[in-house]
Parts: sequence; C-alpha cells; structure tokens
Amino acid sequence: MASIRSILPLLLLAGLSARARAPQEPPARNPAPDESWAMPGQEPAATSASGDASEDLGWSGFPGATVVPEGEAARALPRLPEVPPLSVVEGSARVHAEPPPRPEPAGPPVVPNRVSLLGAHTVGAGGVAAGVSLGFPVVSARVAVGVASRVDVLAGFDTLYGTMNELRLGGRWKVLDGGARWSLGLVVEGSRAFFLRSASVEDKGARYLSGRRNWNVMPGLVGSFQIHGARAPRLFLDARYLVSFDTEPLQRTPLGGLPPDLVAASAWPVRLGAEIPMSEKTSYSLSLGGDFRGGAEDAAFMPVVSVGIVTGL
Repeated sequence: MASIRSILPLLLLAGLSARARAPQEPPARNPAPDESWAMPGQEPAATSASGDASEDLGWSGFPGATVVPEGEAARALPRLPEVPPLSVVEGSARVHAEPPPRPEPAGPPVVPNRVSLLGAHTVGAGGVAAGVSLGFPVVSARVAVGVASRVDVLAGFDTLYGTMNELRLGGRWKVLDGGARWSLGLVVEGSRAFFLRSASVEDKGARYLSGRRNWNVMPGLVGSFQIHGARAPRLFLDARYLVSFDTEPLQRTPLGGLPPDLVAASAWPVRLGAEIPMSEKTSYSLSLGGDFRGGAEDAAFMPVVSVGIVTGL
C-alpha cells in the first residue's frame, strides 16, 4: 500500500507534464471581418461554426462587399434624377433613341377652287360668280350667271371715278375644255357709256383716258391655265378688239366742215393676270395690261392695272 501511494504522485506529475506539452489548435486563417460599420443598427453577419463568414454569405460576403439597404433605410436614401436617353451620332446625322412622334391624322381633302370670272372657265348651269376690282383708269364690278354648262351671261359696271360711267352686257362661251388645267373661250360685251362732261368742253378727260365713247362693242378671246394644285393660281389672258362709236363727234380743225353724226374708232385691249384662290369659292385677282388705240384723239397706248376679289354665290 505504501508503494502505491508513493507511485501515484509521480503518475499525476507525468500526466500534467504530457498535457502541457500537447500541441494547441492553430487560429483560423480567414477570421470573420468586422462589418458593424456597414450600416448603423445592423448586426454583423453571422459566422459559421468554423468562424468563416464567407461560408454563409456566399460570394457577397467578401470583405468590403456592398450592403443593399432595405426597409426604412432604403426609403431614407436620396433618389438620383432620371437621365434622359442618350443620342447616338452616326456620321453627320444624330439618331435619337426616343420613339418617333405619332403622325397627325390627315384632314379632309382640299376642295379645289373652280370659280372664275376673268378667265375662260365658266361657272356652269345655275352658277353665279361676282367680283369687284380697283385700279387705273377704271373701277369695275362684274357678275356672271351660268345659263348652260359652257355658256355664261355677263353683266358689269365700269366707272372712271364718276367722270365716266359704263353699263356692260355680254356673254362667255367656253369653246375648248382641258379639264381642271386649261380652257379657251369666246367673249363679247357691248356697253353704253355716259360722260359727266360733254365732248365740246372736254380736253384729254374721261374719253381720252378710258378710250370709250357713247357705244362700244368688244369681242375677243380669253384663255385660262391653272398651275397644278387644288388652290394654285389660275392665270388668264384676255385679248379683244374694241370698236367705239361716238355719237357726238367734234370737228377740231379749222374750216373742217360739219362733222358726221357717227364716228368709229378701234383699239386692242390686252389683259394678263391671275386669280389666286384663298378658299373654295373666293380668289384674289390681279390684272395688268394696256389698250393699243388707233383713234386720232386717243393716246397711242394707255396702261391698265387693277386688283380685286372674285367669289362664287
């Protein structure tokens, strides 16, 4: 028994020394990073039993990974402004990524203007056209009434600002019809002119400027041509032969004897102009030209200009 008691302390000392010499487990090579700074109030990522946080967080668990905020923290962050789509430059043209605008719905087709008073195009059976013009030397008013598809009756009034007043009556016949583009017609008008002053006291007055006498007849040709388009200008050319009859002629040469009761003179009025549509039935009118006269008491050439308006009734 005494020997056992003496050996027991030696065994305890040997066991303690062997335990002290046993190797300890080395520390983990990749310790879990401290992520308590990532978001205030958020707990650090949980570590696995081995102490490596990357085993539980996957690829996003490496040190310095971005933490996606959620809940109140996400709503508290400021929102960045929306950036408009960028433009792509190809060569010299700029191509936008924006979708093209929607095309506007097409409106009703434009109704062409066919109302003509100064050209060869007639107004048709039952149609009525009227117009006024202001110019030199006369102011004019005209009315055309269609009695057939190609025949119009014309009525008008001209005045040289009160010193000469002329009533006109005639007709227009469309001989050739080229559709909506062109037409050719015959026109004739007769007139009775009334003068404010008698011929005996007048010297280069209303008779000299207007070329009219007491009775006048004007046959001629008129043509029209419209440029392509529903509201395109309609050009016209009016060429006539004027025969005037003076029922109160004067003998202006000494010892010339008694003048005849009736003296005739001739002239060639030419007008070139346009009717410019501004609506379905209304147009502006512009006329330029002159009278080439052969009378002894008339000017050899008298320029004529007028502007006005023509409309269908």
